[in-house]
Amino acid sequence: MKTGMEISKTSAQPSAQPGGWKILKQSPVKQLPKRDVFNTVLISVAKAYADLNMKDTSDTDREYLVNELTGNIIKRFPAIRLSEIPDAFAQGIRGKYGEFFGLNVVVFERFVEQYLLSEQRTALVKDQPDDETPRCAPDAETQFATGKYNTLQALERKINGKDIEVIATSVYTFLDHLKLINFTTAEKYDMLADAVRELIADLKLKLMLATALERPAIKKDRGAYKLAITEHAPLDNRLASLAKLRAKKLALDAFLKNIMMEEINLETLIESRKEIFLEAMSKRSL
Repeated sequence: MKTGMEISKTSAQPSAQPGGWKILKQSPVKQLPKRDVFNTVLISVAKAYADLNMKDTSDTDREYLVNELTGNIIKRFPAIRLSEIPDAFAQGIRGKYGEFFGLNVVVFERFVEQYLLSEQRTALVKDQPDDETPRCAPDAETQFATGKYNTLQALERKINGKDIEVIATSVYTFLDHLKLINFTTAEKYDMLADAVRELIADLKLKLMLATALERPAIKKDRGAYKLAITEHAPLDNRLASLAKLRAKKLALDAFLKNIMMEEINLETLIESRKEIFLEAMSKRSL
């Protein structure tokens, strides 16, 4: 993939950026629908079992585990952000918070508790500035600075092997405004098909952990995605939107891989496109 301009190659590692506290600008779990928390816990638990290559639990035990965890996280750790839960579980099963023997409600809760007490998390809280005064919508300069920061954070997470899904859509949109997303129509179609395949795999995993009441809806969504792949059947707006969001993540993945492989200084590249972004924002405000 080409970036659309020549630029000197330097290290792909971005310079240290202040403001890691921005993750705390997301809504805490206590303010979110319980279903959103449940779905995140469900997928995070399933991934923990898969990463450890552990045998799955029974339907009854699984339903108890995910439901208890969801309720207890909201009750005991109401200030945690949704995007932090997968990181807490991932670091926990890798031994960052000490030894553990098996996975259960208590163990997962300890992962969350230790994550919130970790130096990494407490540093975010300390770095968070006071923000008691209401603010107007950010101007174009601020939007550019935020977009650049999020993009460099996405690259850093990619370099460190961490998931970027939480910020993928906003970063993709920012790069698109910079005219740095230059995939062909055929490439975009392939990414959309890959996105649907990933969603089918996610639903298969979700189905393993779902309750009897939840399974029909999951099977219906999975069937619709399969028909879209095998027979090019149309998707409803909800499923199509989810597929497009996942495709944007895949496109961002491809973009960042190219940046890393070509050793392009992403910060310099972004700055070189600043005027393009400001012009695009100016037209949108008219």
